[in-house]
Amino acid sequence: MLSRVANNLFWMDRYMERSYGLLNLIKANYNSSLDSDGSSSWDGIINSYIGSETNFQNNFNDSISIIDFIIFDKNNSNTLINMITSARENARSVQEHVSREIWLSINKYFLDISSEDFYKSSKKKDPIEFINELIQYHHIYYSVADVTQERGNAYCFMNLGKYLERILQSIDFLNVKVKSLKKTDNDLMESYFWKNLLVSIGGYQLYIKTYKSIFSIDNIIEMISINDFFPRSIKFSVDKLNTHIIRLEKFNKPDSNKLDFLTGKLKNDLKYSNIDSINKKGLKKFVKEIQLQLNDISIEINKVYFYQKNI
Repeated sequence: MLSRVANNLFWMDRYMERSYGLLNLIKANYNSSLDSDGSSSWDGIINSYIGSETNFQNNFNDSISIIDFIIFDKNNSNTLINMITSARENARSVQEHVSREIWLSINKYFLDISSEDFYKSSKKKDPIEFINELIQYHHIYYSVADVTQERGNAYCFMNLGKYLERILQSIDFLNVKVKSLKKTDNDLMESYFWKNLLVSIGGYQLYIKTYKSIFSIDNIIEMISINDFFPRSIKFSVDKLNTHIIRLEKFNKPDSNKLDFLTGKLKNDLKYSNIDSINKKGLKKFVKEIQLQLNDISIEINKVYFYQKNI
């Protein structure tokens, strides 16, 4: 498999995961913004996903116009429509390496979201109903990828992209949402936001089952960082990343490299972390150390698999 193909598979899944995370944040933020009048609550999403907009507050004065911009603006490369376009272009170039169902699911998503009729129909719907429809495209994609893609090189490179992006989203979540809140903050609006966010990413039921309490910042940090059973936790994603790196090494037998060591070290660091050790170290330092290790892993992946003629 050429390194170009591996890179396209990697970015295809990364764009799909990134756009899925964006939709979940839009949904949670819209629900929580219904009780507020300003657009300041959207700043975190704009800065993290779309990029800092100089006159953002002046250009948009309500949540509906902000959502329209984040989803449909074609002039910003980080909006949803452009991420799906990029995912589709990567998928188109590797059709022979992915299942027909994967290609069809991405292509349909692209054709629908690019349609003028689709855009017009979105204006007539409740924002949550419309966002849920978009999320369904991702659920279909993940489902067909799971049941139709053969477990070879292509599948592993797809998962490298997916789990790297998922880790980055969880880190961003801890950086932007959690560290800005006070440890003793039990404000009702904040609790409403946490519930919406956990529901939107499929974590609310697990949170209630695990902690059986009102929302606690410590519990949320623990769940997002080191919970073994939450599919979007940093620990869960690092474990999956390590699994697929080991499989790729068995499939391709690349020259001596540090990938297994780097991912194994990060996996063990998280395995022996708990909320007490995180608090003792400080959330900012804890997250920064993960970011530095993840950066080393990304550099090594590029060096081993994406910059070679063959793998």
